[in-house]
Amino acid sequence: MDKETADALRGIARRVTIKKINDDGEMQTASVEVADGIVREDVEVLQAFGQVSHAPEDGGLAIALSLGGDQGDMVILPIGNPSTRTGKTDPGTVGIANAKGDRVVVLPGGGIEVVAAGSITFKAGGCTLTMSGGGFAFSGGTITHDGVIIDKTHGHVSAPEGPPGPPVGG
Repeated sequence: MDKETADALRGIARRVTIKKINDDGEMQTASVEVADGIVREDVEVLQAFGQVSHAPEDGGLAIALSLGGDQGDMVILPIGNPSTRTGKTDPGTVGIANAKGDRVVVLPGGGIEVVAAGSITFKAGGCTLTMSGGGFAFSGGTITHDGVIIDKTHGHVSAPEGPPGPPVGG
């Protein structure tokens, strides 16, 4: 095999270092270093349907494929970043995580674990529920318990002064 053919075959798939990511368009693109000092600009990053990611550039690695062996027609498989990877999971665990450690993990024995450093917000229609270290905040819609609306129009029973008595209905 001659050197030109050997070089072309070696260049079909290669490990690349991410230099910059552009997530502004229809397709995410990246600038990648394909070899020492050789950078390719605006290389399309392939992502699975329904998944969203914008990997940290510092330490980002990927596999680049030169389609048909053409170095000018390159795509990048999903980007990894080993320094921010969530590890130490049990076999069968599936999840998503960000570089800061926030995560949603489906556990192999059943159950889902959600961890967030700041807050978790749920939105549906015109309702928003935010859970944070300070408690729960709910806006829009109504809250019901056993079919009874519990909102700002419901009343409370006042307790008589003095020491509390035994629980009612016990």
